[in-house]
Amino acid sequence: QKNWTESHDMESSVKLIIITGASSGIGLSTCELFLNHGYTVFGSVRNKRDASKLKKNLGSNFIPLIFDVNDIVKINQAKVIVKKYLGKANLTGLVNNAGIAVLGPLEFLSPTEFLEQIETNLIGTLNCIQAFLPLLGSDPRSQEAKKGRIINVSSALGGKVGYPFYGAYCSSKHALEGFSEALRRELAVHGIFVSIIAPGAIKTPIWNKAESNLVFEKYQHTVYKDAFAKMIRDMKSLWENGLKPEIVALKILQAIESPNPKLRYTFIREFSLSLMYLAPRRLIDKLIMWYLGLSKN
Repeated sequence: QKNWTESHDMESSVKLIIITGASSGIGLSTCELFLNHGYTVFGSVRNKRDASKLKKNLGSNFIPLIFDVNDIVKINQAKVIVKKYLGKANLTGLVNNAGIAVLGPLEFLSPTEFLEQIETNLIGTLNCIQAFLPLLGSDPRSQEAKKGRIINVSSALGGKVGYPFYGAYCSSKHALEGFSEALRRELAVHGIFVSIIAPGAIKTPIWNKAESNLVFEKYQHTVYKDAFAKMIRDMKSLWENGLKPEIVALKILQAIESPNPKLRYTFIREFSLSLMYLAPRRLIDKLIMWYLGLSKN
């Protein structure tokens, strides 16, 4: 009886979490924070080089998982690794953070580029949830263990407001918000809670990568030339002065550990941005078009 009790207590106190997109930005900061709070962290990266680097820097309680969120075979291989660590316990949480930003006017954005955005930010999240959900507590064999939580990283702007040249990105984040709301209501039957983390501009390489992937000449001879250039300048400024990833990581920790987690976590400095949710849409249209010089009149 004593051995069973000790084993049961040890399993109930196990804290294991999966964080996708762990190589930089929000993902890396979240890995570091959870490790400092006694978690075993499984962080997904896309190549062995990043896996080795993170393992060296983050220590023995960090276990790299090498997969792209669009590669179901690799995700399922990672699932086997995680399952071995869990024993009879459940994952404490799954943080769906991996994402990309594809920017450009929708008039000229190729379907391939648009699809890449949706597949990574939305379908990739679905792939991870379907794979790891049994390890969070949906499997009937793990009903007695504490249920895990799902955290989906959205965007304060992209998740609620459609901004010019962010059309593909906003589409993916708008969809992720609706997806998360439906998922939360479905997974109530398992006792698994879903929260959204919605930060504004962040000091993260995602925007630096987005800029490096842009071909400015592509829009030089279009009506969007000046407005697109202004958007790029704004993006650089936002990236340089954005939220520190560590602040976002703290919200994710709160969403995982709080006895009463919120449906959607936002940030105080994004309050003015939140006012855009309530303002009349036509007014927002006029202000944005005036600011970027997109108004015909």
